[in-house]
Order: sequence, then C-alpha cells, then structure tokens
Amino acid sequence: MTTVFQDAGFKGSGVDTRFYGEPHTPGSSPHVVSSFVELESEDGATSALDWLETDSTKPCPMSCAAEISTFDVDDIPDARGVQRISTAEDIERVGNPDERPNEEYRIGFSNGAFVYAVTLFGPPGSVSEEQAQEIASAYYDRLTGS
Repeated sequence: MTTVFQDAGFKGSGVDTRFYGEPHTPGSSPHVVSSFVELESEDGATSALDWLETDSTKPCPMSCAAEISTFDVDDIPDARGVQRISTAEDIERVGNPDERPNEEYRIGFSNGAFVYAVTLFGPPGSVSEEQAQEIASAYYDRLTGS
C-alpha cells in the first residue's frame, strides 16, 4: 500500500464516520463512512482506486467468514462496488468467535486527482446495496455539482 500511494503522489486523506438510522446502538447500528485521498494526478487517483478495489475484495487475515462479491454502480462514472457479508452461520462454520455478523457495501470512485469511498455497514439485513448507491450518488453529486 505504501509503495502504491507514494508512487501515486499521496498528498493527504480524511475520513468521516456517522451512524445511519435511529436509535444509535453501539455495535449494532448501521454506519456510513466516507473518505477521500488526494493524489498528485488523475493517473495517481486511478492507481490508488485500483489498489483499494483489489484490497477490498481480498479475504481478511486469519479466518474471515466474509463472502465477497462485486456489483455495478449506477450513475457514477467508473465507480466500483464491493459487498462483504458475514452471517452468524458463516462465522460459526469457520470457527472464529471474535468476528461479528456484518454486511458491508463499499463504493469507490475518482474525480480528478481525488479518490472517494463510501462504505455502508451494519448487521446483516440492516443495510442494502440500494441504500449505499443512494448515499454514494448524493456524495458524488455534491462533489461534482451535478
């Protein structure tokens, strides 16, 4: 990761996390995370986005129970979507009692020399691909003035 981001001309980054819905229950409420990475060029942003997409489709270290798939993203040019889901049954099957059931939708895209990502996650069934796409589209529209 360090090499990819250094070669891409990393300048800075930021992240914001918020709970999604009401009421907020730590550990079981859906959350949305938005982040950005600023690089020196559009090519650098594409390289970073490629790396982030590849990394988000890798199994987690140790005995991750996540099933990982990709999905098409509507209304955002060249955006990439990844779903990860770990059910209680999957966790029991792989035998890692430290994992929690979780469903996650991550959408990444670039705009100029910036890479953006929106991740919506929560207990299985509490979040959806459609919700993630709505949030990512609103974020993209705000960034591009669409």
